[in-house]
Amino acid sequence: MKIIVIGLNWLGDIIMSLPALVAASQAGETHVVTRPHLAEVYSLFELPLHVHAIATNAWPHEVFKQLRPLRRLAAERAIVLPDSLRAAMLAKACGTTGSIGYAAQWRSLFLDRALAKPVEFTKIHEADLHYDLCREAGLSNEMTRPTLKKYGCSDTEFADLAAKLGLPARYLVMAPGAAFGAAKRWPPALFAALADLVAANMKLPIVITASASEQTIVDEICGNSRAYLISAAGRTSLRELGCLLSRAEALVANDSGTMHLAALYQTPTVVPVGPTDMIRTGPLNPNFAAVTASGVCPIAPCRQRTCPRHDHACMLAIPPEAVYAELVRLTGGSDAA
Repeated sequence: MKIIVIGLNWLGDIIMSLPALVAASQAGETHVVTRPHLAEVYSLFELPLHVHAIATNAWPHEVFKQLRPLRRLAAERAIVLPDSLRAAMLAKACGTTGSIGYAAQWRSLFLDRALAKPVEFTKIHEADLHYDLCREAGLSNEMTRPTLKKYGCSDTEFADLAAKLGLPARYLVMAPGAAFGAAKRWPPALFAALADLVAANMKLPIVITASASEQTIVDEICGNSRAYLISAAGRTSLRELGCLLSRAEALVANDSGTMHLAALYQTPTVVPVGPTDMIRTGPLNPNFAAVTASGVCPIAPCRQRTCPRHDHACMLAIPPEAVYAELVRLTGGSDAA
């Protein structure tokens, strides 16, 4: 069987779709349609996937031309993961007569099977919703999604990265950015205070990772902390970031792609959480803890990019000591704070 999967558009979302990709790849020859800047993500999964990097924001006739190899496949199934009209149209343009996805935004016009989401879908993890599409398409008979295996990086890869960044043998990683929006960012001053707690009690150096565009956040943390900090901002590829996380003692991150990437390596991860609904989009990581400030905001989790109340209260109210306590619990580190 030949299967086309219309992929998702954010790093974290793609990682949450991994159980569905596992099911598809076990059922047949699987081809994934994704945007060019996301193609590298799929190489991390060690699955027999055929990845097609398609510039879906191009003019329609250009997109149609790019999809020509997929139409030649005459695929029997197309799994449409994004809840967008564009994704359903892409599946239709691939020429399959067995497309399936969730009904919304007039998508039924382009899908061969448009499923209604469960009534209480807001209480269901996105990974389960993605996997259920594969099950409904006949790609798996298992009622529950497969558990992710633990990934890793080779000693050679890590040695090269350690030489590049000047990494010590043991370290903790902080990821203070969040590409989705400012509402998800725990303030840099609180990251700095946490870094001081880690340095004083766990005696670990800290590697700060962020995109090049988030350098000012990194600079603020470095300027307000007395800890031994190593900046990796803008200095790693996606695969190198994965390698960095795979050998870390722990990660403290905002709700971000880095948080989800750490799930591949089961890195102990602590996340200050305000506007995010972790029931739906928490990482697929057995070594994960969310720290929240309950009762501070009546509309949390609001799931917004920017704080609708403009006071960022749900994140400001999370103390570094609470995040540190979860680090100690997950890692067995010092509790001298």
